[in-house]
Amino acid sequence: MLRLTGSRLRPLFVLLYSLLWCAVGPLLFLSPRMRQGWRQRLGLSRPAPCDIWVQGASAGECALAASLLLHLPGLRVLATTCTGQGLDILRKAGLPNLQARMLPFDLPLLMGRALDTARPKVLVLLETEIWPGLLLACAARNLPVVVANARMTPKSLAGYLFLRPLLRLCAPARIGAIAPGDARRFGLVFGPERVEVTGNIKFDRAMDTPFLELDANPLAGLVPAGQAFFVLGSVREQEEADVLELIRALREGDAGCVVGLFPRHMHRVEAWGRCLSEAAVPWTRRSALAGAAEPGTVLLWDTFGELGQAYALARRAFVGGSLARLGGQNFLEPLAQGVLPCVGPHTRNFDWAGEEIFADLVFKSADISELAANLLSPAPPRDEVRRRTLEYVHARQGATAATLDLLRPYLSRSDHA
Repeated sequence: MLRLTGSRLRPLFVLLYSLLWCAVGPLLFLSPRMRQGWRQRLGLSRPAPCDIWVQGASAGECALAASLLLHLPGLRVLATTCTGQGLDILRKAGLPNLQARMLPFDLPLLMGRALDTARPKVLVLLETEIWPGLLLACAARNLPVVVANARMTPKSLAGYLFLRPLLRLCAPARIGAIAPGDARRFGLVFGPERVEVTGNIKFDRAMDTPFLELDANPLAGLVPAGQAFFVLGSVREQEEADVLELIRALREGDAGCVVGLFPRHMHRVEAWGRCLSEAAVPWTRRSALAGAAEPGTVLLWDTFGELGQAYALARRAFVGGSLARLGGQNFLEPLAQGVLPCVGPHTRNFDWAGEEIFADLVFKSADISELAANLLSPAPPRDEVRRRTLEYVHARQGATAATLDLLRPYLSRSDHA
């Protein structure tokens, strides 16, 4: 039998993968989100030449890209993303010599044309951006690929193992994984010799928020003297019934407490107002408040940009998106202000912070009464909480420097395509 080598298999995979894209690609345009930036997605508008191409899926990965690129001054950068939110993050980063664009659809032909125009020295994929068409196009041009801040869940591993024969033919040159478990999973797909643990870049940015003292907090006048203030931050629609139960439990435990309720999305403010009225809970809009709130009031926050300041005033905080299977919102924000948070059981979005954080700094429970008891308990001094948080975070920092060490050998090349 004829034995197919990698060099013979690769064109076959390119053909089959391209036919698959041609079959399903037109369906993507049924989505308004996918029609955004369609000229760039279809390769009708090509990028300018660059030194490095960085791809991040959406807003979170693009924030990581901006953080990493700050340490690579003087380079011409092509940064691509798959969403409008990611594009906004890149454009607002204020980085010189940066072109921010939508990632072309993952047809090897489209990716190859973009690579031939951009001619980067290295391609950087952030977290789990494993695009076979892009990898195949890079392999055909001997362009090195580095996966930075690489993470892979056990669930997604099964799919990548199914594609392993294809992915081994276009494997990245280096992979910097955020943790040993992720390194093992990437090693199973691409080969362990390509993988090392570099840590998580997010830890290098985790405490960037300045500590806000009480006398400098512009919201200080909203909380009546001597009353406890609790913040329920980034509450999602799917958990509103549970959060209402939490509000009732807080008011039963401390009738004079003031609760700052922050819906994650502003369009839910009206619905929350009706819900609180039906539950006979005293409430007022934040925008209608000129002075201190009445004790026992829920402040329904209908103004943007004040969650961090509110966290800095709180005795304790609950961080939403965690009582339903939504992955959880950022519980490091209150910790940065020296305030201990509690969360529900669903915190997948912040698994990178490590399970150890729930032993000392973040209280996790699915039980509303336990969450209420945690919020009502006395709070340690803010400076002590921030010190403990800084110790936790600093012990896990250094991923940016380790990632830069992975990239520098490729950026110094002069013989790129």
